[in-house]
Amino acid sequence: PNDEIWKYLRRDKTKITSKKIEGLFSFFQHISRKPKSHKLSIQRESEEEKLITEIFQDTNYGFKRMLSHLKRKGLDIQKKYSIGKIKGVYKRNKFRSKRVRTANGERRALYNYDLIGAFEYLQYDVKVIADKHSLPADIYKKFKNYRVYPRYQWTIIDAKTRTRFLAYSYFISSYFGLKFLEFTLSWIRGHGIQTKINIQVDCGSEFYSGSKRKQADWNDNHLKKYNAFIYDTEGAKWKQNLVERSHRTDDEEFYCPRGGKINTKSEFMTEAQFWTIYYNTRSHGGIGMNGLSPKDKLEKLGVLNAGKIINFPCIILDDFFQQFQTYFDIQINDKHLCQKSQNVLTPYRSRF
Repeated sequence: PNDEIWKYLRRDKTKITSKKIEGLFSFFQHISRKPKSHKLSIQRESEEEKLITEIFQDTNYGFKRMLSHLKRKGLDIQKKYSIGKIKGVYKRNKFRSKRVRTANGERRALYNYDLIGAFEYLQYDVKVIADKHSLPADIYKKFKNYRVYPRYQWTIIDAKTRTRFLAYSYFISSYFGLKFLEFTLSWIRGHGIQTKINIQVDCGSEFYSGSKRKQADWNDNHLKKYNAFIYDTEGAKWKQNLVERSHRTDDEEFYCPRGGKINTKSEFMTEAQFWTIYYNTRSHGGIGMNGLSPKDKLEKLGVLNAGKIINFPCIILDDFFQQFQTYFDIQINDKHLCQKSQNVLTPYRSRF
C-alpha cells in the first residue's frame, strides 16, 4: 500500500471502516467507465426529451418513425434530432413500441418486395370518412351531418412504391368501383407503364361482392383491354394491409389536422388534392421503401415521369360520372337493371 494513504488514515481521527477503505481503493474495482451523459445527446428532462415523450405516449411510434414525424411536423428545423439521439431517449425511459406478431413471432410480408415491379400489384378499398373510431367528435359530426362533404374515399395503392390514387363520392355502388378503377388504369397506362396489373379488393358490395360471375365479367369485358386482372381476398381482411394502414394515415395527418379548416366543397377538394401530392412525396417507412417517398421510389426504379404520375387528379365520382349515369338511365328500359342497387354492374338512378 501507498505510504501516503496510510499517513492519511493515521491523521484521520475517525474510525477506519471497510467502506472508507473501499472508497480509497475504488480505482481497482471492475466497473463501467462509460460517461453518464454526453454533450451531443439529448439531456435528461430537457424540452427535446419532453417532446419525444409526449409524442410517444400519443402515437406509440418507433424511433425511426419518430424522427420522420418530427421532420414532417417542422419540429426539427435546427436538426437537433437523429436516430441515435432518439434511441438514447427510448433506452433511458424504457420506451418500446407495441407490435402485433404471429403466434410464433414470425413476420411474413404479403409480397416479395424485391421481385415485384411498380404497379404490378395494387390494393383497392373504400373508406367511410366519418369514422367515429378515428376522428375527434367535432370533426366526426362535421363530416357526418353536412351533406356538402363527400361520405366515401376510394383508395388505390401500389404495393411496390406506395403510390396512391384517391377519389370521393356521396354514394357507393359497384358502378363507381369499376369506373374509378378504369380511370386509374387509364392514368397509369397513359404514363407509359406496360406491366400487367393485378388488383386486389375485398368482398364488398362496392366491387362485385365476391361473385365469381361478376369477377369474370369485370376481367373479360372491362379490364382485359388494360392488361389488368382483379381478384378478391376471399374474406381475409389482413391481406388488405397496405391500403388499410394508409387509411389510418389519412385520419392522423389529413382529416384530424385539416378537417376543422374545411368549410366548403371546394375547400375539401383543394385540400384533398394537396394531400394526394403530399402523401406521394413524403417519406415512407414500409417494407422495401427504406425511408423513400413514392416519387423517389419510382425514380429509383427508372420511371422517368414519376412527377406526373403522382400528380393524380382527385375527383368526386358522382359529379364526374353523372352524365354517364343519365345517359345509361335513358337507354336502359329493363326495370330490373334500373333498380337502385349496390351489387350490379349497371348504374342506378342517382338522387341528383
